[in-house]
Amino acid sequence: MFSTGHILWIAISFVLIIGGISACIRLKPDIDRLMKVCFSIGLVSEVIKYFSMIQIVPMVDPAIVEENGTMVLSYLPSGQYTPMMPLEHLPFELCSIQLILMGVYCLLKDEKKKHALRAFMFPCGILGATLGIVMATLTSYLQTVADYFLTIRAWQYFLYHAMLVVLCLYLGISDRSHLKFQDWKTAIAMLIAFDLPTFYLNSIFSSQVYQNDQLIGVTHRINFFSSYVNPLGLVLTEKWQWITYLVIRASLALVLIILIYIPLRNRKSVND
Repeated sequence: MFSTGHILWIAISFVLIIGGISACIRLKPDIDRLMKVCFSIGLVSEVIKYFSMIQIVPMVDPAIVEENGTMVLSYLPSGQYTPMMPLEHLPFELCSIQLILMGVYCLLKDEKKKHALRAFMFPCGILGATLGIVMATLTSYLQTVADYFLTIRAWQYFLYHAMLVVLCLYLGISDRSHLKFQDWKTAIAMLIAFDLPTFYLNSIFSSQVYQNDQLIGVTHRINFFSSYVNPLGLVLTEKWQWITYLVIRASLALVLIILIYIPLRNRKSVND
């Protein structure tokens, strides 16, 4: 994290965000039309992500083999191959969910439901996409500056997140979104609704190891919404430490969403 390539992409992303939001303020696009444009771009981005992350891997069978006189568990190729994408790339992160919500928004006719989606996307898209740019997970397998600019996944990742910040900033800036300060409650309620399933999904998708029917560890963990592992990489070894982290996480989310909504406190409701 924060390698030269990453820092360059952070700078590029924020230049694009400033340019994009300036263009939106000047052109004042219709919210529904802008949502359709962003959804189309996001759909292309997701296709690129899928085909760039999927791998053709061999089918393997567990087998006990001898190594240096010791019998150990190993995995032997069966001769069959299959496409497979690592589970962490499933669209269950906050920014991927924004793409799904854009698609739903484009299909909706009910203005109240569309307003609720705008209320959620405005703060959560800004927070999620900004954190995604600054704390990009793809830094773990991109090493050199050349990797960051020759890998299509890097372009897809940073450009998508920059676009998302522009869209969600415009939702807050434009009077056409009809957002008001009180909508922070809707945003929090929807964030909780999306967050709670991750406490189950992270366990379901992690590779657990059992011995004598007892869970002894994991060989691969999943961390949607950072609900299991903190993004700072702090090692938490006790349940009370994890619960403390969850309390801090929830408090930060509440405070940040309210802070993002504060500039709208003097905006009148469409019904006022």
